[in-house]
Amino acid sequence: MKRIHILLMALVALSIQGCQNDFNVPSEQASRSYEQDAEVLNRFVDINKTTHEYYINPNKRTTALSYITNDGAEELAVVNSLNLDVFQQSVDRVSKLSGQFASNHGVDYVVMMTGNEVYVSRIKSDSPIVLERMNENEATRSYYPRTASLKVTDSEKEYTVYGSGDIETSIELFPQAYKNAGWAFLVSCEMKENGNRQMVNVLFCGVGYRMIAPRFAWHAAQPDTEWNFGVASSCDNTTTIARLNISHP
Repeated sequence: MKRIHILLMALVALSIQGCQNDFNVPSEQASRSYEQDAEVLNRFVDINKTTHEYYINPNKRTTALSYITNDGAEELAVVNSLNLDVFQQSVDRVSKLSGQFASNHGVDYVVMMTGNEVYVSRIKSDSPIVLERMNENEATRSYYPRTASLKVTDSEKEYTVYGSGDIETSIELFPQAYKNAGWAFLVSCEMKENGNRQMVNVLFCGVGYRMIAPRFAWHAAQPDTEWNFGVASSCDNTTTIARLNISHP
């Protein structure tokens, strides 16, 4: 897939520092562990749906009690400044990536996630697919009989589905691989409909971790579409930051 290689070069060029081997976190100098503070900070991350960027919102209400008290500000006040700087750098890198791909119309969709939100943004109005988030109240597993799993690493993984108008995907994140901060990967799909080939590219990115694996439905115009999926992350090592599950008839 020539197209995914071109986009992957752009992905790597923006270099998200979120992979285990190139993400240095404070140790002796920090009064609190990075893992402890990252868990707190993740609860205050919000999505700017206009610019496709992430930011830490100190006024975010993270619990029912926070609407009555000011416990959120108290939580943020005890976060170590060194840990905050490292976490913010990771958030900024993901924001730069998603913002640039959106503004340059480099992908068909940008899917942005936080610990409590999933935002699907259609970037290209003429995209040959409709990508939708599936309701988390529905069954946690696909009803489709076939499922393939692709590990999201620096090397491209591929999978082909023949003769189907609808596909389901789900994402299992491995937060230890990206230090529970920023992450991103690119899914590219070469579609074949009625003999015509079209390329679809979707940037999946986020900050933190979702307990429930988000699921997405991919809809094509033709029921006998051929889907050639490829996936790769911006990590420059073999660390697996996520698993993309592809389900189909």
